[in-house]
Amino acid sequence: MRARYRFAKWTLSATPAMAVRRFGKCLTCGERSADTADADNAQVWCLKHAGLTHHSGYELSAFQYFDATMTDPGIEPHAS
Repeated sequence: MRARYRFAKWTLSATPAMAVRRFGKCLTCGERSADTADADNAQVWCLKHAGLTHHSGYELSAFQYFDATMTDPGIEPHAS
């Protein structure tokens, strides 16, 4: 039996109702803040955590949700 492959074009678009989210993470113990739309809230969490623990290394990360949409008309996506 021969395998048959189909290639399709897809595009990503940001989910309109979902803002970019951010969170702070302590690089010493791994604890992290709740994710928030406001970067200031994540930074304040880092400062409060530093005050409580004296940990000094932090990371501020941001992420966004996307929708994938097939752009090739006439090709049906199938579940795997």
